[in-house]
Amino acid sequence: MATSNLKEEVYQELSRVTHALSHPKRLELVDLLSQKAFSVDELSHEINMTVASTSQHLQVLKAARLVTTQREGNFIFYRIADDSVARLVLAVRELGFSRNAEINRIITDFRADKNILETITLDDLLAKSKKEKILLLDVRPEDEYQAGHIEGAVSIPVSQLKKRIGELPKGKTIIAYCRGPLCVMSVEAVKILQAKKYPAVQLEDGYMEWKLKQEELSH
Repeated sequence: MATSNLKEEVYQELSRVTHALSHPKRLELVDLLSQKAFSVDELSHEINMTVASTSQHLQVLKAARLVTTQREGNFIFYRIADDSVARLVLAVRELGFSRNAEINRIITDFRADKNILETITLDDLLAKSKKEKILLLDVRPEDEYQAGHIEGAVSIPVSQLKKRIGELPKGKTIIAYCRGPLCVMSVEAVKILQAKKYPAVQLEDGYMEWKLKQEELSH
């Protein structure tokens, strides 16, 4: 095979991956699927699209081998093919955050509108845990917590937080996290906690960012 043909064929296949991730809803789907496996109906609800449209996007991702399926009874569940897919989307997001000023403006304006004045990263979390008593709070749905969570975190879904807030100690700073920097559940949780005079801060990163960081540190 000629070198030119080799390059053309390989780049053609690589372009299938970039094409699969070229739609905002497909990026959102991969972000969700990095948390756990979801059915089409669940994903349709999460991304606010019809089941038919959601299924079409999933087929594009599946054709590019970015997601896989597994049947459980009458339902088919989708999941990311492996952590390298999550790592790819994270790299795209980090590149966008560092090179696209409009993204930073949108996020800054959103946080200001929600009066979220302080957020911390995973690195900040480690430093903060050495200086003061903290409690790491996972506010995602319970099934996502069960599928995987940051070590040491306790689970109270944001939908249950107002009823269960008394379970939380007041002598610790509460660090709330959800699915990552574009997830608003932790923003809502911090507002609920602060309204009840709990010292609370939003963790910008989520479970998958923590997991990938642990994998990097182990190598």
